[in-house]
Amino acid sequence: MFRALLAIFALMVTSAGAAAFWANHWWNVAAVPVSAPVDIEIKEGATIHSVANDLYKRGLITTDPRLFRWGWRIVKPKATLKAGDYRFEGTLTPAKIAHILASGQTITISFTIPEGWNMHQIAERLETIFPSTRKAIWLKLMEDRKLTEQLPGKPTTVEGFLFPDTYTFNPRTSPSEVISTMIQTFKKSFTEELISAGARLNLKPLEIVTLASIIEKETGKDDERPHISSVFHNRMKIGMRLQTDPTVIYGMWERYDGNIRRDDLKTPTAYNTYVIPGLPPGPIASPGRAALKAAVEPLQTEDLYFVSRGDGSHVFSKNLRDHQNSVNRYQIQPARNRSVRN
Repeated sequence: MFRALLAIFALMVTSAGAAAFWANHWWNVAAVPVSAPVDIEIKEGATIHSVANDLYKRGLITTDPRLFRWGWRIVKPKATLKAGDYRFEGTLTPAKIAHILASGQTITISFTIPEGWNMHQIAERLETIFPSTRKAIWLKLMEDRKLTEQLPGKPTTVEGFLFPDTYTFNPRTSPSEVISTMIQTFKKSFTEELISAGARLNLKPLEIVTLASIIEKETGKDDERPHISSVFHNRMKIGMRLQTDPTVIYGMWERYDGNIRRDDLKTPTAYNTYVIPGLPPGPIASPGRAALKAAVEPLQTEDLYFVSRGDGSHVFSKNLRDHQNSVNRYQIQPARNRSVRN
């Protein structure tokens, strides 16, 4: 009798050992090769029960989904499922799948909006990032009154308020949430200190952003932005037109072919500062922090003019005669020399 019981016990131990060996092998060694990446969405509040079923349906696990649920509860008893999209690729064991899920490393897309881009350029970039939403849809959203009414001065579009920065989103993020996030990022940088500094210069909040956008388009050099700002402030003080080319380009955006002609400077548009007095009705691009700061902290100068040296920097002048000399030296003569060489 004793020998029989001992045999039964030995059989049970052997069976348990075999089961444990099989379970360990299945969890850590048995692999499913995935020829192409498989993306699975885990919705908010999803349970391991529904997730295991999805994994089985998509061919990522080939055994009964209950086995994966049991393994998850034993190996990852405290793990929670984070909502989002998960990508599975390569050779996958149940253990690796569980690790991916427990890590919460969902699929994200990151992109950068450079300083000085306008909403047309931003819409084009967003169309490439989110191919299901066309540029025209992005542009229409950028005119949504629900968005513009929350902005300083209640402009007609969100131009200037889509803050240049690096953004990371879930691929399923809605277009309105993308735009709202960019606006909220702007608001974090558009501080009360900036608004107060602008008020001391008789600039309303929308005018601060508008001037900053022009400064942003005129120079990419941090040390020049306050100097560029001083020229525009000096001109506005004496009622002199700003006469800045980027506003001309913005006003003729769809027609702009890369060249500004004399007739373009004379053509009236809402943004042509060769024609209109003062600032245009709104921003022409998205200014960064440095440009916003420069708009309300101009360098103290008497300069009224500046011209590009052709290397990204500028020469500043107090009077028209000196400015014309600089234009001749840095613009006209180099153009003539290039013409002769060609």
